[in-house]
Amino acid sequence: MNANLLALALAGYGTFLTAADKPNILFLFADDQRADTIAAHGNPHIKTPNLDKLAAAGFSFRGNYVFGGNSGAVCVPSRAMLMSGKTWFRVDTASLKDTKLLPELLRENGYVTFGTGKWHNGQPSWLRAFQQGKTVMFGGMSDHTKVPVRDLGPNGKLTAERRGEKFSSEMFADSAIEFLKRHDRKKPFFAYVAFTAPHDPRMPPLAYRKRYYSQPASAAAEISCPSFPSTTV
Repeated sequence: MNANLLALALAGYGTFLTAADKPNILFLFADDQRADTIAAHGNPHIKTPNLDKLAAAGFSFRGNYVFGGNSGAVCVPSRAMLMSGKTWFRVDTASLKDTKLLPELLRENGYVTFGTGKWHNGQPSWLRAFQQGKTVMFGGMSDHTKVPVRDLGPNGKLTAERRGEKFSSEMFADSAIEFLKRHDRKKPFFAYVAFTAPHDPRMPPLAYRKRYYSQPASAAAEISCPSFPSTTV
């Protein structure tokens, strides 16, 4: 749904729903994850139990494709198009300037907006999109165990950069859980959780890569596995 259609939908909501009735939105965003890396969608050589549960309990849209990219990685344009509802050719992917973003639109319709994780589209756009935020990474990539992060302080300004003390996925998940626990339930929320994984450097914790190292035949088969349609869960 593009931003204009979403605006109309939210405008309609406002005519008959109170703030407490509006659905909460928890948006989990993987970074540069290949469409064929989800077991539930047909890859027998990989284990993704949590994604499989999401696929089983919800809907999978399997005809989604990235419209273009600034480089070999598609993280910047993917986020830009997601947040703006515009195609790659119609938005400044580096800054997201001169366009209303999804969190801004939700905020105007009574939502509390929270962000954590990676944002590679400029600090000004993040600041106008989110009212709250913790462990935010501004940039493209880093060691997943030493991610440079910043918080949004009570004064509306970003804190000094510090180094994360946990693996990136765990750190961002913990920040989201903390927000959910303290959030005022009388208000709807939009929580944007942007994991940096599996974007390179590809260095998952040992417990998660051990299986593939101990079974090289399966790992090789996974690499040669035919491509699946682009997938979003």
